[in-house]
Amino acid sequence: MNKNPFVRLIAGRLAGMALTLFAVLSFTFLLTFAVPNDPARAVLGPRATPEQIDSVRQRLGLDQPMHVQYGRYLARVAQGDLGFSYSQRRPVMDVLVERLPYTALLALGAITFQVVVGVALGLWSAARAGQGLDKLGLTASLLVIALPPFWVGLVLLYVFAYLWPIFPLGGASLPWGLVLPSISLGLAGAAWTSRVMRLEAYRFLQSDVVRGLRAKGLQPASILTKHTLRGATGPVLTMLTIDLGYFMGGAVLIESVYNWPGIGLASFLALKQNDIPLLMGCVIIGSIFVLVLNLVADIARTKVDPRVQLS
Repeated sequence: MNKNPFVRLIAGRLAGMALTLFAVLSFTFLLTFAVPNDPARAVLGPRATPEQIDSVRQRLGLDQPMHVQYGRYLARVAQGDLGFSYSQRRPVMDVLVERLPYTALLALGAITFQVVVGVALGLWSAARAGQGLDKLGLTASLLVIALPPFWVGLVLLYVFAYLWPIFPLGGASLPWGLVLPSISLGLAGAAWTSRVMRLEAYRFLQSDVVRGLRAKGLQPASILTKHTLRGATGPVLTMLTIDLGYFMGGAVLIESVYNWPGIGLASFLALKQNDIPLLMGCVIIGSIFVLVLNLVADIARTKVDPRVQLS
């Protein structure tokens, strides 16, 4: 048995992640049985005869009890087989591999917008703490956080793709087709990041470290952009890593609004078409990204701030 406490802790967290993934899969699989639509009819279409539907149900194993179907599904997943998509007539893994790069591009665009805008506004607000512009910025960030991302996406589409056709109305046309979805997905995160960055930067600016830097004659701009930025990034780094996991899991509403061909749109269409294997595959991939990047965020936080310990 490994006596390294860090290794034991990571092993425990990995076991917890496995249990969480199992619980998510079980709950999602159970919900699919609550949907009144018949997957066999979704495969064959509305004109299929009862005999054809019964034949497909037997071939897909849909005539078996739920626990039998779930046991077989878990056995296939353990071997890396996510099944066959009913709606797309091909393996689920092929669909996910095709769509994952688009979700990764959107996640990268959203997290870049969140970092650039959120960190810059947070530092700017911390340097003006208590002033009128600082208070206005805090109020504006709360309003932005309260806005539903899909509503923001619809407004941006209407203004910048319909009224003023600067950007495309939807789809995966690069690079301009990435701009509006990235802003819609990262806007609320940028507001949160600015608030967290402001709080941490303000605390750092009041510390003895900064007083010493000022006594050495360093310029305020240098203190703010170099030392404060480095000293206040711990919580912000954690937030960004967690948000990246959420974005990589597939932002269903944003991808649906912009018809962005990522995992989020695939899961939305799978739900509409009662494509259980594809829906479960999207859930698995999304959950893995969220769980893994949450763990990465915790580990990164301990490296940035030695005072923080994993628990």
